[in-house]
Amino acid sequence: MNTRHRYLVPLGMALVGCQPTDETPTNEAVSSSMAVADRVLRNGAIYTVNDALPWADAVAIGDGRFVAVGSDDEIDEFIGEGTEVTDLQGRMAMPGIFDIHIHPVDGAMAALYDCSFPFTFTVEEILEHVAGCAAETEAGEWIRGGQWAVGLATLDQSIDAELLDMVAPDNPVFLMDSTVHNAWVNSLALDRLNIGPDTPDPAGGSIVRDSEGMPIGILIDDAAYNAISTLPDYSPEQYEEALAWIVAMLNRYGVTGFKDAIAEAGALTAYNALDRSGRLNARVAASLIWKRAWIQGHEDHLLNIEQRDVYRSERVDPDFIKIFLDGIAPSRTAYMLEPYLPHDAFPADFRGEPLHDSATLAEDVTHFDAQGLTVKMHAVGDGALRQGLDAIEAARAANGPSGLRHEISHAGIMHADDIGRFGELGAIPELAPILWYPVPGVVEAQTAAIGRERAEFSFPIRSLVESGAEPAFGSDWPAVVPTPNPWPGVEALLTRQDPYLEDPQETKWAEQAVDLETALEIVTINGARALKVEDIAGSIEVGKSADLIVLDRNLFEIPASDIADTQVLATIFEGNTVYELSPEP
Repeated sequence: MNTRHRYLVPLGMALVGCQPTDETPTNEAVSSSMAVADRVLRNGAIYTVNDALPWADAVAIGDGRFVAVGSDDEIDEFIGEGTEVTDLQGRMAMPGIFDIHIHPVDGAMAALYDCSFPFTFTVEEILEHVAGCAAETEAGEWIRGGQWAVGLATLDQSIDAELLDMVAPDNPVFLMDSTVHNAWVNSLALDRLNIGPDTPDPAGGSIVRDSEGMPIGILIDDAAYNAISTLPDYSPEQYEEALAWIVAMLNRYGVTGFKDAIAEAGALTAYNALDRSGRLNARVAASLIWKRAWIQGHEDHLLNIEQRDVYRSERVDPDFIKIFLDGIAPSRTAYMLEPYLPHDAFPADFRGEPLHDSATLAEDVTHFDAQGLTVKMHAVGDGALRQGLDAIEAARAANGPSGLRHEISHAGIMHADDIGRFGELGAIPELAPILWYPVPGVVEAQTAAIGRERAEFSFPIRSLVESGAEPAFGSDWPAVVPTPNPWPGVEALLTRQDPYLEDPQETKWAEQAVDLETALEIVTINGARALKVEDIAGSIEVGKSADLIVLDRNLFEIPASDIADTQVLATIFEGNTVYELSPEP
């Protein structure tokens, strides 16, 4: 008999093999009407996110799918000769997690190839780090990287090109901020980008200038994005290496599906290549950019959408669109219903400006909805959020119930009248966790622009759920968050406190905290709905893909403040183990 058994060794160790025991049922013990499973995981506390059977002891897997879910006794009948058996030793397991807003290319390229540093760096630390990068870079070559904290470039202009000139005088420098909206560049970069005193501000962005009209080295929103599109692109090999690297990292955190919030040709080609070679251990939704510069120009974006089937594969779905409706609050480019706090650089009662007029946006969303394309709309301000919901409502009126769950990204600041509209329209409020609890720098920058009340009372998650909405989780990594680890975000859903602090004191709108069951729905089945794969993933049910993660702790038996420290012991995707925690030395 060659039955293969595996068990979980104590906390911090990986899954390792062991020998069969006398209690192991033989193939003869299996009913002739019962299929023999490829794998069985038993003796666990398996949270299924399935109301019909919330908890199970064991699962049986065949051909990459769950063929049975139930008690140990029920599942033991699926064990036969050649079945791989895992003893979970009472560990908690649950469905794989979905991250519906992540920038894999930006994060992976920064980690592997760029001059990157954490957003917690001071100006002095950034300059020292850039100097080190310059010492290793040939003169004339670009130095690109980030992320500097958004609070460093306030309206008072505390950083400028001259600071970077001192440490990298022979290289053009391009550094994105922690929100991935604004760039800090040096004088040589301004020259390379042809940005001078007579350069007009682009639509949807601005070039920060001194009192004499000279650019100081800060590019806001589309001014930064237009610049990105002119920088040297990465090679196809770098794209594949970077995306393979980030998929492996996501598996490590228990993520088995994600939505690339801005996917362009280089990434799309790499995803397809990884899938065809069997190296894509996750489901990917690719959001194709619309009317916004990024690595490619608008004509290329149109071509990506038109030819998206070229990039489609078994695990890659390119039927998603990304539209920016506004910018961010700290730079006052978010579109608000009520005015920003007074500032000499802006007119009285300034509310920001939308990037699209409402009629055109409604036409675009209606068009994409009719084509079967799901739209994700970036909306930080409550004015932009309302504009996005209005566009979805227009699409529903024109096309009827398409079944597409269009999204409002960063759905944090919203008028009370708009909370119930998500459920009514079948729209998804996408939640970025770094913004629903107090974060040093971000809170201060938000408060300086819109005031404490609006900065504090944002992300009404509980009210959204109670209204019938199905919020989903998006890390927005590498914007602000240090890693795409979802567990600090899960903790913050329950505590509304900063999970990175050992002794958090400040709570952000505690009434909007949700319970653990709701939080786990947000990061699993709701995310699967956002990727349009809820029929095959997002919960542990017979017939669904065998995507399952094993945790080092039972989330239902620990204080909420310990959830951020959760470690994934194993990640199983389509029945195969794609990550195991290595044993400690």
